[in-house]
Amino acid sequence: MSFQTIAEETRLPQEEVEHLVMKALSLNLIKGTLDQVDQKAQISWVQPRVLSRAQIGSLADRLERWSQSLSNVEQFAHSQTGEVPVA
Repeated sequence: MSFQTIAEETRLPQEEVEHLVMKALSLNLIKGTLDQVDQKAQISWVQPRVLSRAQIGSLADRLERWSQSLSNVEQFAHSQTGEVPVA
């Protein structure tokens, strides 16, 4: 895939594509090779973005705990401040 194609798809300047690909390679988000002379990247593997049912369940549990934590903070803040009179 050419740097030009990557630049167009990511809406980045072409001179930033090499850094983007190198960062993705270093984070193991993709596997492949980079040809800086020909300005091409050959991508052989991409980290899947699809979540399994277990991952979705885990994410839902974390969001529920976070939501409950926010409710607890709200209740605590309300108990500390009480009602504020409106003039």
